[in-house]
Amino acid sequence: MEEGGSLVHVEIAAEPLFAIGPFTFTNSMVGALLTTAILLTVAFWFSRRSALVPNRRQSLVELPIEWMANIVHGAGGTRWRSFVPFILTIFLTVLVANWIGLLPGVGTIGLVGEHDTIVPFLRPASADLNFTLALALVTFVVFVGFGIRANGLGGWLKEFLGEPRYMSPLMAPIHVISELSRLISLSMRLFGNVFAGEVLLATMLAITTFAAFTIPLAFFVPGIFLGLELIFGFVQALVFALLAMTYISMAIAEHATHDDKHAEAPGADAVAAHPAPVQGAV
Repeated sequence: MEEGGSLVHVEIAAEPLFAIGPFTFTNSMVGALLTTAILLTVAFWFSRRSALVPNRRQSLVELPIEWMANIVHGAGGTRWRSFVPFILTIFLTVLVANWIGLLPGVGTIGLVGEHDTIVPFLRPASADLNFTLALALVTFVVFVGFGIRANGLGGWLKEFLGEPRYMSPLMAPIHVISELSRLISLSMRLFGNVFAGEVLLATMLAITTFAAFTIPLAFFVPGIFLGLELIFGFVQALVFALLAMTYISMAIAEHATHDDKHAEAPGADAVAAHPAPVQGAV
C-alpha cells in the first residue's frame, strides 16, 4: 500500500528479491528459512546439551514444550500422545515465525524498489498468505488422516452422510463445506492478524520517526506496540495449535468412544460373573 510520497509502504503479497529460472525467491521465504533454522538450531543444541537435571537454558526451552504438552494431555483425549508432536511443531513454528517480525531491521532494511520504496530483505513468514495456507493444508491433511486411521475410510465417509440417512443429500454438502471452511479460517485468521500487526508497527514507526524531532518521548511509543505484538504473536500461535488439536480430537472422538465401551465390557462381565458378597450373608 503506497500513495505517492507516503511514509508507510507495506505490500500484502510477498515481494520478490531475485529469481533463479522460473523460481522466484521472496522476502517471506527468507523469514520461513530463518524460522526453520532457529528451530533446528535449538533442537540440535537441546539434543546435545540436555541433562536429567535441567539448567536455566534447558528449563527455558522445556517450558513452552511442557506447557503445551500439558494442554494437549488435558484436552486431547486418550490418544493425545499420537498427535502431540505435531501440535508442538505447529505451535513453535507459528510462534517463531510471528516473533521474527519484531526483530530490528525486519521490514525496514532492504533494496530500493520502484517509486523509491524499500523492498525488505526479511519479512515474517506468517504475514504471507502462502505460508499460512500451507500450514492450514498440512493441518487439514493430518486431521483427515487421523480420522481415516481411527474410523477407516468407510467410517470417515459415513460422517458426511449424517443421521438420519434420508437427510444425506442435504447433510453431505454441508459437511463438505464445513470441512473446507477450516482451511479458510485457519489460514485467514493467522494471516490477517499478523499482517495487521505488521501494518500497525510500520505506521507507528513512521509516525514516531516523523515526530521524534519535536517530541523526544516519541521513541518510546513503538516499544508499547512491540510488547503488544509480542503477546498477540503468542496468542495467534496458541489459537492455531489449539484449533488443530480440536480438529484432530473431533476426527478420532467416535472411534475412541467405541474403544472405551469395548474396554469397559470385560470388566462388567467379570463383575456379573463374580458378584460382590452381600453383607450379613452366611
